[in-house]
Amino acid sequence: MDQPTDLTKLIDEALERFAVRDLVQGSEVVDVLLDLRGAALEQDELAQLLAEESTPQPT
Repeated sequence: MDQPTDLTKLIDEALERFAVRDLVQGSEVVDVLLDLRGAALEQDELAQLLAEESTPQPT
């Protein structure tokens, strides 16, 4: 298995685990993990997101 597939499998397992939890809002965790899953499948988008996140924001 390649790295994106491994990452996607890990995220899919986390989606299953967090979707049923009551201690945190499951919908919030699911939304974040779905975004990560999509980004993992699209390497160019992931690279762009990481670049944006590493750019200092003016305060």
